[in-house]
Amino acid sequence: MKKHMILKVGGSILYDHLLNINFELFRRLKKWYWEAKNEYESIVLVTGGGGLSRNVQDKVSEQIGEEENLHNIAMSLTQTNATILTSYLEDKEIFVPKKLGDAYEYLHSAGGKYMVSGGLKVGWSTDMDAAVFADILSMDRVHKISNVDAIYDKDPKEFFEAQAIRDMTWKQYFEMFNIMPGQSHTPNSHIPVDAHCAMYCEKKGISFHVTGGKLLDEIEEINDILKEGTFLHP
Repeated sequence: MKKHMILKVGGSILYDHLLNINFELFRRLKKWYWEAKNEYESIVLVTGGGGLSRNVQDKVSEQIGEEENLHNIAMSLTQTNATILTSYLEDKEIFVPKKLGDAYEYLHSAGGKYMVSGGLKVGWSTDMDAAVFADILSMDRVHKISNVDAIYDKDPKEFFEAQAIRDMTWKQYFEMFNIMPGQSHTPNSHIPVDAHCAMYCEKKGISFHVTGGKLLDEIEEINDILKEGTFLHP
């Protein structure tokens, strides 16, 4: 049976608050990646924009008001992050798509597939890119590692007694985050999986496994972190 892995790496953990690249995380991802190549026929990594994207958007928005242009800028920065991560992984087999059609053709090609991608369509989140790649590969799960260790029943920053939810349906997720049918993606909306992607996943039968956050400080191995967090599913 063919095994595939899609890992979305949130931009929130690619840089620190001073926008220094988190090479400690890169080191751990590189170790995980080379070990995972022995287990998976295909590995797809998707990089977000995070603090770098927000910082640049904030600065240029004073002079550039067109929303589509701002989305284009944000998307190009996620692609920059993909190029940086690819260079660090040092695997000449990795393909870095520049257009959605390139990714589609590559993932439909025969043989092992190793791809690192940023955002490929204006108006989509990189969560959505990861979900679409899962659909292309006929996968039913995306793993996401970001600054969120799990989804909680209440805001853990405000409530000490907040409890992590280990298992949640998409319908429960929609209710918690007030997601309505037809809702579009809002860049930097600060929810674990953006609304557009969540609705797409619910329709396509794709699950998201959300983890990371404080676990990145408590657990060294990426594989062990991927066993924690919240499982979102249809």
